[in-house]
Amino acid sequence: MLSDNVKDQLIQAAMKLLSESKSAGNITARQIVNEANVNLAMINYYFGSKDALVSSAVGELMADRANELKDIKDSQVPAKQKLINFLTAMSDITIDFSELTKPTVPYLLLEGEIDLPYYILPMIKNCCGDRRSETESRIIAYQIITFSQLVFYRSSDFLKLTGVDINDKKQRDDLFHTMIDIFFGNWEE
Repeated sequence: MLSDNVKDQLIQAAMKLLSESKSAGNITARQIVNEANVNLAMINYYFGSKDALVSSAVGELMADRANELKDIKDSQVPAKQKLINFLTAMSDITIDFSELTKPTVPYLLLEGEIDLPYYILPMIKNCCGDRRSETESRIIAYQIITFSQLVFYRSSDFLKLTGVDINDKKQRDDLFHTMIDIFFGNWEE
């Protein structure tokens, strides 16, 4: 199908440019369409904006590492530890791809589809059991994801405020342990 081909050409072109530049902020819409050999209007037609296209391309580049997250979700560890493992692995991936992911955070927070909380919602529900309603579990999932995105995006301000350097793996892991303890305390699994 022609439309799928054009959409894929745009994603592939954006991925190529991202791989070459290692910075999502330096790529222009014109560079993408020139690489894809399509009309500039196609970005808005298929994605709504250049930021949405770049966000999709970053997601594709990170997909291989996302298999780690699937393995964690499928693991047989206690619910609270599974959630912590998932969040720390997700943060490791985000930091490893920081040059690509950081410029996309404002789009994700302000305009993108709110889909990341759905990835952790089953784990949240497992941690909560019957102690939280469906709505409360969804709110917790949303709070954890958006907080994580904002902390990553405003890492220097977060460091000034809390003394926690999210670029340091141990401090970042400790932050997720603290967050989960705030939400779930010492509930039995």
